[in-house]
Amino acid sequence: MLVLALDTALGACSAAVLDTASGQILAALSEPMERGHAERLIPLAAETCAAAGVAPAACNRFVATTGPGSFTGLRVAVAAARAMALAAGGEAVGLSTLAALAAPWHGRPEALAVLTAVDARHGHVYAALTAPDGTAIVPPSYLPVHEAARLAAARPVAVVGPGAEAVLAAWPEGAALPAVLDGRTAPDIAVVARLGAMADPAASPCRPLYLKAVDAKPQAARPGAAEARP
Repeated sequence: MLVLALDTALGACSAAVLDTASGQILAALSEPMERGHAERLIPLAAETCAAAGVAPAACNRFVATTGPGSFTGLRVAVAAARAMALAAGGEAVGLSTLAALAAPWHGRPEALAVLTAVDARHGHVYAALTAPDGTAIVPPSYLPVHEAARLAAARPVAVVGPGAEAVLAAWPEGAALPAVLDGRTAPDIAVVARLGAMADPAASPCRPLYLKAVDAKPQAARPGAAEARP
């Protein structure tokens, strides 16, 4: 099976092609960026496929990180994966950004729990806490940063993701510091490809994962304004 993985949820625009028959990443490209994912992703995916020596239509599975992350950014990869899967007659699979960030720390000799955190602003983070073997302790949640820090500080832990520094700043006084602080701003796209290849499509829908309501609110009607007609 050929897998094309895409990520635009956080601070990078990335693509990778995995050949599950050989277990090899045939090509991977990643460019740091905060904006412009929509304009860059399709050309980047085409460049990645060209470097891998495969056509996008030859891929069987299309994997996208589904969030949490940038409200607009994460939808870019999700929409692209779904469209490519439809065109190729393949399947689209979604993968949590938090799971992709945590995966490299699971099953290591250090046997650390992993708190993955993405800064959600306003004193909150999107976070998940997993055991050393990857078992969920706290599922993906929208938490006050001090609550995420309190949960993590109860055990030897690696704190991972772009919200790691915010969690450290809220760390409980007197608690042992994290054994690892990994503030990477985006998941490793090769990890996304490998996790996506193993995922059950029925349990991994390719749709955005939003852990809180959108901040934007509809404008109130102006006094005296005429009501809209049905």
